[in-house]
Amino acid sequence: MEYSKCLVEVDEVLKYLNPEELIKIPDNVRKAITDNKDKNYEWKYDESKKLEDQNLNRKSIAILSYLNMEYLLNDEQRKLMEQIHRANEQKQEEEKRKNYNPDNIFKDKDNIQEAKTAQASSKESTNKESIESKNLALTKKDKWYTKILLYIKGLFHKKS
Repeated sequence: MEYSKCLVEVDEVLKYLNPEELIKIPDNVRKAITDNKDKNYEWKYDESKKLEDQNLNRKSIAILSYLNMEYLLNDEQRKLMEQIHRANEQKQEEEKRKNYNPDNIFKDKDNIQEAKTAQASSKESTNKESIESKNLALTKKDKWYTKILLYIKGLFHKKS
């Protein structure tokens, strides 16, 4: 989503902010939001929903988060939010390390190769078994001409 469309969402959310809180955001920042927002894009705040249920764009959430940290929180609240942000970043880094650890990537590659090899040998043995069973079925089946000969013999034996 374009930056200007995100500013439409931000501006709409700010309209529902308490006047005491809105005053904390400098006039030049509010004016920049209003001046740079997309004039053709419309987004409405649904008062029946909580802010997190408003289906805001991620960039809009980032802008609102920045405004909150810079202008609306007191020092104690800001420190707490910074700790939460750091904890979230650490959690993301751990997830990245877990998912993209080079040692694990190569282990996974080896495991995949082993699985493919096992699957291929399993297919080979399955193919051999199916070929052998088809051969057995063919040998057990009488040939067409053998059936005819047996029928003709049967006719002669009945006459004798």
